Amino acid sequence: MGNCSTPTGNRFKTPSTLLFRACCLNRSGVGDGTASSVIVLLWAVVPGLLAFHAHPDDEVLSTGGVLGKYADAGEQVVVVTATDGAEGEVHNYLNPEEISARLVEVRAEELANALSILGVDNHAWLGYRDSGMMGTEPNSHPDCFWQADFMEAVGRMVRLIRRYRPEVMTVYDPFGGYGHPDHINVHRVGTAAFFGASDLGRFPLEEGERLWEPVKLYWSVWPRSRIVNYAKIQFERGDITEEDLERARHAGTPDEDVTTTVDVRDRVTVKMKALQAHRSQVPADWSWMSVAEELLPEIVGKETFLRVFSRVESPHRETDLFAGCGERPA
Repeated sequence: MGNCSTPTGNRFKTPSTLLFRACCLNRSGVGDGTASSVIVLLWAVVPGLLAFHAHPDDEVLSTGGVLGKYADAGEQVVVVTATDGAEGEVHNYLNPEEISARLVEVRAEELANALSILGVDNHAWLGYRDSGMMGTEPNSHPDCFWQADFMEAVGRMVRLIRRYRPEVMTVYDPFGGYGHPDHINVHRVGTAAFFGASDLGRFPLEEGERLWEPVKLYWSVWPRSRIVNYAKIQFERGDITEEDLERARHAGTPDEDVTTTVDVRDRVTVKMKALQAHRSQVPADWSWMSVAEELLPEIVGKETFLRVFSRVESPHRETDLFAGCGERPA
């Protein structure tokens, strides 16, 4: 078939591990079922992970380990950040008012530094303003993610999926982890865009675009057992009450629902360094920063996901986001 390569020059899979999809298209990119339509064969799988996050620093908290792990393994790794982080607090600076006035710029610099530490070369902004917490004034700002037109936001994400062509995507669970409106919208928009990328009826191809269909979709989740273990540490330090500890026993995703656990304990030091790169957002006494070093691998050294859709066969319990996707880079 000649020399095939991905958009970024990574290796293509051998034909035995490729999926083909035939689409009957007319010039507008929509199938009309007539003999004049052109049959287009599209590669349905190329290497790559796209992690969709709400704000600068979120990429480290739930996926910092897997981002670095797969980047080091030669995968194309892409982080998409939905908002500019304009509503974040300011820590670790002697001049917080000055930093706050240019916080968007500062957080963009921090994100670039964190991604560099993780070894991630590809980043894109979805282009929205930070929405702040639910019910606050920023949540009503016309440019914030929470106020975005749903189809417009999904369309932006579809363009990025077609540009980077990932096999695997990660977003948040339906509650956005802890209920932040931007996290909830990452779930809604990211999940819809996963399916929308191949929907030419809703999202016709733009000039230069090619149809793309991601293979696996994951929600980033926190298993209940990990939340309980961390709550016990907090309780023993006197940081939370017994009532808080009891509430934690019912929080998070039931362990039996977690399909995918990626061991990144060997990457904890790098992950924490990347987190500290978000200087304005991580106070010295913040929860993870005050965990004893020997306990960190059990708290942040495993990243967990719920596989919600897959176009390839893979084990119900996985230790690799690319399980079932064929041979990986050498």
